[in-house]
Amino acid sequence: MQWLFQHLKYPYAEIGTVVAIVGGLIIYFLGKVWANHGVSDEKGRYRRRSALSTIIIVFVIAVIAILWARTLQHTGTFLGLLGGGLAIALKEPLLAVAGRIAILFGGAYSIGDRIEVDKITGDVIDVGFFYTRMMEVGNWIGADQATGRIVQFSNSRMFGGTAVYNYTRNFSYIWDEVKIPVTYASNLATMRTILLESGEEYSRSYLEGAQSEFDKMKNFFVVPAIELKPQVFMKVTDNWVELTLRYLVEPKSRRAASNFIYEHAFKRLQGRDDITIASTTSDVAIHWKEDQASSSEKAREESKDKAA
Repeated sequence: MQWLFQHLKYPYAEIGTVVAIVGGLIIYFLGKVWANHGVSDEKGRYRRRSALSTIIIVFVIAVIAILWARTLQHTGTFLGLLGGGLAIALKEPLLAVAGRIAILFGGAYSIGDRIEVDKITGDVIDVGFFYTRMMEVGNWIGADQATGRIVQFSNSRMFGGTAVYNYTRNFSYIWDEVKIPVTYASNLATMRTILLESGEEYSRSYLEGAQSEFDKMKNFFVVPAIELKPQVFMKVTDNWVELTLRYLVEPKSRRAASNFIYEHAFKRLQGRDDITIASTTSDVAIHWKEDQASSSEKAREESKDKAA
């Protein structure tokens, strides 16, 4: 060890750098065991591993910077200039790293969450040091299903005033609507019952869990009273009466939910003659101009004269 100190120009800084890196790797691999222990879901394990790696890397970089700063005569000046230079030259990357810390510990979103950023919606598949990646949904594909494209955006957006809409955080359900227009002469009470029973049939399996989540959310936020059970609303238009079923659904199951409700409702409608699905109708009126009418009359008179 003494020989090593004699042949190194900055033994404390050089040896300390190696020790910091090796120690960080050891802590990380031991920490992975802790991250995987006692957590059943992959989201929780990923969140722990990401938080652990972020803390270790930031700590190792800070230790290395302090060790090498001690080799200079004016340590305080060096650290000040280094910090100012890094803040200017690496503004976006540093903001991205800070954004990752805010995401992991602030709970904005996590792996598996469905979010919307700058009118782009997708399922989060990775939260890296600088970028968040998500599988895009929607766009040219209907009902919020995956397009197959991977969208990448900087974590620094967390500090840029960009709104992040989370579909699944804290409360893992959203409200959706199914609309069916019927004629004025239809049996509206029966149609309303059919729609309501279709919504109740679909939501019966998870409504109790949704109520439990909603009650837990009230412990952290001031949440207004909202009806979770399916409801049917009526709207009168110029052409028909529109019945709207409002119901809870998992964000990733919107298409399957609407398909189930439509199928269930239309099966109940088969064979009924008191309910008619409405469609757009138009009345066409033809108005003759005076000169066209007089020409037609003159032509008829000429044809009579020839016949005579």
